[in-house]
Amino acid sequence: MTGPEVTTQNGTGPQTTLMNSDYSSFYGEVYRSHWWWQSREANVLHLLGRSVGRRKGAKILDVGCGDGFIWPRLEQFGSVQGIEPDEVLIAPDSPYRSRIEISGLLEGRDRGGDHDVVLLLDVLEHIQDDAKALERVVSLLRPGGTLVLTVPALKVLWSEFDELSGHYRRYDRRSLRAVLAAAGLETVSLRYTFAWTVLPLFLRRLFFTADAAEHSHFVKAPVRPVNALLRLLSLLDHQVTRRIPVPFGSSLTAVAVKPAGTEKTVSRHPRPSGCAPTESPTEKP
Repeated sequence: MTGPEVTTQNGTGPQTTLMNSDYSSFYGEVYRSHWWWQSREANVLHLLGRSVGRRKGAKILDVGCGDGFIWPRLEQFGSVQGIEPDEVLIAPDSPYRSRIEISGLLEGRDRGGDHDVVLLLDVLEHIQDDAKALERVVSLLRPGGTLVLTVPALKVLWSEFDELSGHYRRYDRRSLRAVLAAAGLETVSLRYTFAWTVLPLFLRRLFFTADAAEHSHFVKAPVRPVNALLRLLSLLDHQVTRRIPVPFGSSLTAVAVKPAGTEKTVSRHPRPSGCAPTESPTEKP
């Protein structure tokens, strides 16, 4: 399941009815309370802990950072800066405002190539030219630096809800691995997550129609006991999918590195479409 999302301009997807001040005003509250965001954050922080350790001093860039929602926990790994194309998401009194560049990823200022970590959390599917976006990420990373990436998965789950969210595509494991490799990144880990949500989302696709005038189903957390139960279920899902390469899930989570000694390595080999058929579960995870 792709979480509640704001679609933006400046290289991050077509403008939709979700891009409005009413939605943005309670985006942060939703992030902090909704089971999907909470469980995704826990999984990302776990992966970062394994990738860069608890050492202080990592230089981190969070692309599509909103108002720095994950930063209070992200700062345990080092210093954090962000890129966010939708200025309305950033509160005027935000303590992080001075560290957030208002820009799309492709239009951002020159930052040099010395970042230890780049986060691209449910952002790539909003960018029409995902290959160029990943080339830009490679230019931002130091050799040996790490990209942590999440995207919506499985073409079979594509629906009007994706269109309403401003998605250009849903990925499978093969297509995501290919676009990472074409940009010069080596995949360390690539797993489906939120496996338990595939059936509910498929049923939603069959029996429900997205309403452009009402998008609360994307953002409102359910009542507290249900929200807690779904959060627990998702956390268990992440524990399982870290250990077992399940062949499906509504999201993909990848950890990739820029090879050491690489100044700029970009493959020009053709790659499958982002909506290519899902590969066999026997493929290397």
